[in-house]
This record gives sequence, C-alpha cells and structure tokens, in this order.
Amino acid sequence: MTARSGKKLSVRKAPTQARSQQMVRGILEATKRLLKRSTSDSSARLTTNHIAHEAGISVGSLYQYFPNVEAILLALHQSNMDRVQAVLDAWNTPAHLALPRWEFLERLNAAILHAEAESEVVFALHRAMKTDPALAAADRRHAEAVAQKLGAFLKHHGSTWAPRKLQRLVLYVYYVNFGTWLYRDHVRPGKKESQDWEVATIRSLYERCFE
Repeated sequence: MTARSGKKLSVRKAPTQARSQQMVRGILEATKRLLKRSTSDSSARLTTNHIAHEAGISVGSLYQYFPNVEAILLALHQSNMDRVQAVLDAWNTPAHLALPRWEFLERLNAAILHAEAESEVVFALHRAMKTDPALAAADRRHAEAVAQKLGAFLKHHGSTWAPRKLQRLVLYVYYVNFGTWLYRDHVRPGKKESQDWEVATIRSLYERCFE
C-alpha cells in the first residue's frame, strides 16, 4: 500500500517466528507509549529513531519490519480495528443474538469500548489521518465494516429500516463516539460516568430505528 506522498506503507517482513512477532509487538507498544505522552502536535514529529529508542532496539532492526512511521501507525490502527472486528464477530452467535434487544446492544457496546485503544492513541491516529491518505482510507473501510455488521444486528432485533439507512445510523454513532473520546480527554470524567452517558446517547439514537 502506498500513500499519495509516495511513501511505502506495507510491512516489509511478515513476523512469522515468535521472536519476530515479539519484536513487532514491542515496536507497536513503544509507539503507543510515545503517542500517549505526545502533545496535540508532537505526533507529527514522531520518528523511527524515537520509536526504536523507546522499544530498546536499533533503527536497523525496526526497518526490517516497517519502512517508516506511517507504516507503523497503519499497523497500530489495524491492530485496534482487528480487536473491534473480533468483538463484533464473537457476538454474532445464537446465544448472544437471543439476548433481549437492549441488553444485547449495551453489552456489545461495553465490549467494543473495552477492545478499543486508549483515547490518547486514538486521538493521535486521527490527527495522522489528516495527512496520511492510507490511514484515513483504512479507517473509512473499518467504519463501513462496523456499520454493516451493527446494522445487521439492529435488523435482527426488530428494526424496520432499510439496511443502508441502518448503516448510515451506525456511521453517525461511530463518529459521535469519537466526540466522546474528545470529551474524556478534555474533562477527564470518571470512567463509569463517561460510559454511562455514552450508552445513554447511543441508546437514544438507536431507539429511532425501532419506532
């Protein structure tokens, strides 16, 4: 995958051995720590040297797996997206789908919140999307996939809306959720309070498709 800037964004070497997989995990965790310590604009100055130093490896070792910072951010975002998609797939079972509508949706939302990356990492990734077309495109694909799966769940639980309208509703909720991350970062509320308010907001939006 290549961005419009011409930078290569694909992983250079797939980590097949346990040691290689551990190396890649270390690089991604180091990047997360740096992003969590970053100011609103310092993520733009993140370099492979910074990441390698934080991970305790040489830059040469880092370059065996990632050609640049953009590729690392893409892999980090992909890891976050994979966790969310895994939650959606895990809840697509007869046992889960048999739950009462609001119990299903509220428990599913809690599971998704638990799977998502820390808010500081999410903010940094969204900042990077402004200048990284590949990262922005990956997020759009993820949002569409989430909308399709959640729309099917809403349909299963009795919504009479057309599938495309349900997907638009879920996309709206998806981007409202990002506003919740901004709120958490600015206000620093208690975790339970923030989650309770988010659940109430999402429920009020989803209720419209069951009217």
